[in-house]
Amino acid sequence: MREKVIQAIRQHVAGEYPCEACGVVVETGTGQIYVPCRNIAGNPLEAFTLAPEDMLSAEKQGEVIMIVHSHPDVTRLVPSELDRIQCDHSGMEWGIMSWPDGDFCTFSPRTERDYTGRLWVLGHADCWSLVRDYYQREFGVSLADYSVDYEWWADGSENRYDDNWQQEGFVEVEFSDMRPGDLILMQIRAPVTNHAAIYLGENIILHHMFGHLSSRIPYGQYWRDRTTRVIRHKELIHA
Repeated sequence: MREKVIQAIRQHVAGEYPCEACGVVVETGTGQIYVPCRNIAGNPLEAFTLAPEDMLSAEKQGEVIMIVHSHPDVTRLVPSELDRIQCDHSGMEWGIMSWPDGDFCTFSPRTERDYTGRLWVLGHADCWSLVRDYYQREFGVSLADYSVDYEWWADGSENRYDDNWQQEGFVEVEFSDMRPGDLILMQIRAPVTNHAAIYLGENIILHHMFGHLSSRIPYGQYWRDRTTRVIRHKELIHA
């Protein structure tokens, strides 16, 4: 990246300190420019949310090729797991600048990463985000994002699985007819259905349990006792 772009990033980051700054690098056709954007996160001291209208404005100037933000007052410049997850979802390269140190690093989306061993990040890396990734990669089926950064199941006032599986194109099937690719919905220490696992066949499920790494495990009695239904996507009924 050219020094003038780094300098523009540095100037913006310094001006926003101690809040996190955010912006994008745009390829205009005649060169790369940095476009500062507003951080509209609820707590800009610890997170960033790039203003959508600012992104739209940047896109009118050319192709957005990098999303940039800052990490204020860090002892070591290392992308967080949330940074990496959001980079994966964006599909483009990310850059981070520490401040006041002014160090800069870049990283790219992780493609074809394993379904197991993923860190749990509430609202970003959970059982439903694993299901979405699996269905998109394995079956080309896009599912809506119902992950949120709070424990929606705790008091029973929300029922994100039971309220939405039908509109996502799933139909209920008999437990005895379960086959690879089906979703197993469960109720785990909650008043509502709050967990989903993918049946892989041969009594193995793939899931991402709260606070744990994603894993492949046997579909044992504990999980069977907590199963509320088995569902199959309409795109897979005749597969």
